Amino acid sequence: MSGESVLLQELEKLELNDLKKTASLWNIPKLPFKEKNKNVKFLFDSFQDEFYLKGVLEKLTVLQVNIYTSILKNKNVLTLGEISRKVNIPPINVEMELNLLRKYELVYQRKNRERLTNNLDKYHAFDELAGLVSLDQNLKGDKYKVSVEKLLDRKKLTDISNEWKKAVKAPAKIDSIRKFITHATSDEAYEAAIMSLSELERDTVVRIYLSGGAADADDIRSFIVMSRGKYETIIPALVEKGMIADVCFVEEKFVRIFALPEELLKYIQNNPILPSVKKGTRQRQEKLATNELDFFLNTKKLLSYISRKGLVLAKSGKVKQADHKRTEQELLNPDISIFPEKSQIYQMELILPILKLLNLADIKGENIILRGDLDGFLSKDIFEIMKLVIHEVNEARMKRVNPPEVFQPTEMPFYDKMILDKCVNLIIKSKRIHLSVIFSNIIREHLIFSPGFRTKNFQTDLADLRKEIMSAIFYLHLFGLLEVEYPNRFLTLSKLGEYFFQTGELAGATEKGGITINPDFSVIAFPEKVSIYGIHLLKAFTELKDYDRVYTFVLTKEAYQLGILLGYKTNEFVDFLKASSRAELAQNLLFLLEDWGGNLPVVEVAEDCVLVRTKDQNVMELLLGQIKGKKIVLDEIGPTAVLVDKTRVQDVITVAEKLNLIINLTR
Repeated sequence: MSGESVLLQELEKLELNDLKKTASLWNIPKLPFKEKNKNVKFLFDSFQDEFYLKGVLEKLTVLQVNIYTSILKNKNVLTLGEISRKVNIPPINVEMELNLLRKYELVYQRKNRERLTNNLDKYHAFDELAGLVSLDQNLKGDKYKVSVEKLLDRKKLTDISNEWKKAVKAPAKIDSIRKFITHATSDEAYEAAIMSLSELERDTVVRIYLSGGAADADDIRSFIVMSRGKYETIIPALVEKGMIADVCFVEEKFVRIFALPEELLKYIQNNPILPSVKKGTRQRQEKLATNELDFFLNTKKLLSYISRKGLVLAKSGKVKQADHKRTEQELLNPDISIFPEKSQIYQMELILPILKLLNLADIKGENIILRGDLDGFLSKDIFEIMKLVIHEVNEARMKRVNPPEVFQPTEMPFYDKMILDKCVNLIIKSKRIHLSVIFSNIIREHLIFSPGFRTKNFQTDLADLRKEIMSAIFYLHLFGLLEVEYPNRFLTLSKLGEYFFQTGELAGATEKGGITINPDFSVIAFPEKVSIYGIHLLKAFTELKDYDRVYTFVLTKEAYQLGILLGYKTNEFVDFLKASSRAELAQNLLFLLEDWGGNLPVVEVAEDCVLVRTKDQNVMELLLGQIKGKKIVLDEIGPTAVLVDKTRVQDVITVAEKLNLIINLTR
């Protein structure tokens, strides 16, 4: 037999220890026999197994790939001199690379003993292996477009493994390859095949799916090893069952990827495979989470907090940790743990960058200060604020600014508008979609099939794109536009999301009996009977105590007065209580609300203004006649004194000089 095969002859020359080293190079775990001749036959068969052969090809450097493919393209043989000229490297360097290829048992050498030079030594590729090596390029991403039909092209029914037939429960009466393809790609067959997988096999399929249906072999190898599985067992089993294709092509190096057939991708899109939960992991209680208008109310609340208590920066230029915790206690607590690793973000870190985008906040010395028309912003309708905030975040990536770190959303960067639109379109199209389906679709379309995509950049580009998708979903949920089903994370548009992206109208009015007001001034609200805006008013004017299918609020003086400071009208809130409570409002409650809402004891402290004073009232009237109505005067505090905008002092001086008034500037 050794006379029939050069590969066998070369293996027979090796000692047992050398055979073990060669097996290690080929990622073959262990030689099963003690006898050398049996191990030689075992290696000979293993070398012709495409799984192990592709594993060796993966290891080759760009130069080694160039040399090996040059030999394969020239009928499996080239002289040293010919190889040297093809790769444009001196023969001595080429010979070193060829010696490594010989150690891998990919080529063998035949010396030319008639000449002094080695340049005529011939290097042959083993015929058994050469016929299995594909030299295809990945033109237009074709290697990622795997289908069951392509996998079984020109195959016979007898070529299909018994494992595949068993996994898809193929009937015995199937007598043609066409009938098998039709059966194997049906929903019922894929459901049966997925059920036949072990837990780690299923998780491996999910891992590949989350990478857009194609994953780098190194990534999958690491994943399986980290999961305490055997790579050389899991992958062949999935290939045998037709769940993945083991694809190898040349892109400078030999690139190896595992791709899901397109029919399976389509099935998983409509029937998501949920990753297994590790034993001992506490599952979150099932619930439907949506943040409604909470984030936009929190934007108002943080403005109010800064105006009342201020924010002082630490020496590092960041907000002090104590202020993080204090502000968090005053804000509503939206459910932002759609990504567990991002659940510890403080809302201040999300709101401050938006206040900067809206030109409502800045830094002065060690303090964060408020600026602009704050009263005008607070008095805006909450839906107008929502549209304004979303618009500014949509445009944020287009603005070339470099604000201080405290105004940068570093923990959760603002999203790319194009990625957000892709996410929204998928959600609208599917109505209810699993998070993994969004990841897979966008990665496949936006990354794998993008012009100029190179596999060597796959992991870096994939990590960057995953962050983009994470940001888009995070902010959609934070802005109340998504409903999330926990713990499995199916996504749908919320009523607010349908209003914003589709209808332009917010359906659902508050029903009579939607709230119940108890004698202790606690308020019970039934979300299915109260409009989104009604719940928002309650959150603005009362203190939220609990939410478990129904809301529990408590009406307090502090919360009610804060609602007024946030720009809401008391009569609107009282009218809401009257319209939504089944019982008449108690007179003592109405008197109390009127007392709390009248003449708030507000002390205004202004820093960004300048006092302009005259001794004669007539002089002030003359000056006011020229500067009033030009957004210069902030307040008239007496017949001879006004407060003017700090930035408009020079305008006042210019006007005064034209009126021939004498200026006395004190700095």
